[in-house]
Parts: sequence; C-alpha cells; structure tokens
Amino acid sequence: MDDGTPDRAVPYDLAEIARFIAVGALNTLVGYGFILAGLFLGAGDYLANAVGFALGMPVSWLLHRKLTFRVRRRVSAGEIGRYVVAVAISYGANLAVVTAGRMAGFFENPLVQLAAVCCYAAVFYVLSRRFVFRGGEGDAAAREN
Repeated sequence: MDDGTPDRAVPYDLAEIARFIAVGALNTLVGYGFILAGLFLGAGDYLANAVGFALGMPVSWLLHRKLTFRVRRRVSAGEIGRYVVAVAISYGANLAVVTAGRMAGFFENPLVQLAAVCCYAAVFYVLSRRFVFRGGEGDAAAREN
C-alpha cells in the first residue's frame, strides 16, 4: 500500500528490520514458550498456538510501536483496528503452516510451530510497515536525516 511518502533509504530500512527482528525475537521467545507449555500440558496444536499468540499480542503492539517503528503520535482507533487486521491475517498464515504440517503427519511438532511463527513474522512485518504503522514519526525523522 503506497501512502504517498518517498521511499526510505536502504540503511534505515535495514535498521528498522533489525529492530523488528530484535523485538520479534523477544516476543517470539515469550509466545513460543507459552506454545510449548500448552503442548506440554496437552492443549493440542491449535489451542497452544492461540494462547501463545494471544498472550504475546499486546506486548508485540507496544514494543513494535515504540521501538521498531518509533511512532510518537497518539494512539488512534484506526491504528488499533489496522493492528488487529494485520495480526488476524498473519495469524491466518501461521495456522496455514500448522495445518500443512498436520496434513503431512506432523502433529504437535515444535518444529512445525516454529516454522509457523516464522511465517507469521514475515507477513506481520510487511503489514506493520506498510499498513499499521505507516507514516509514523520515525518515517519523517528518517527522511530528514
């Protein structure tokens, strides 16, 4: 989605991606920990996955908003709505990987869950960058520097 702003310089994009990875790694460890705990407790693939993501979602929004995309404007209902849509789409991609793994005979498999989390992260970055946090304060600062 083009918001009419000029493209950013590549080095800034790489720094942003590095921040996204760092924040995402922390959040993934927390969420994946909950997923593994759910599997251990017998919750099954889908419930364990849903609980892991549900518990990580608010933390992800806050950290990505402040640290990754450096948004300084006030929180709006539109931003929260876009975030929820981005999470839903990304989570759908995640569940597609889990379902494919199960169809291939890999039930309650931590590696399938890890692949699903990585798919989620890739889709979520693109949607966050282009749809959720578009036009944030960090965008303007990058163009001025």
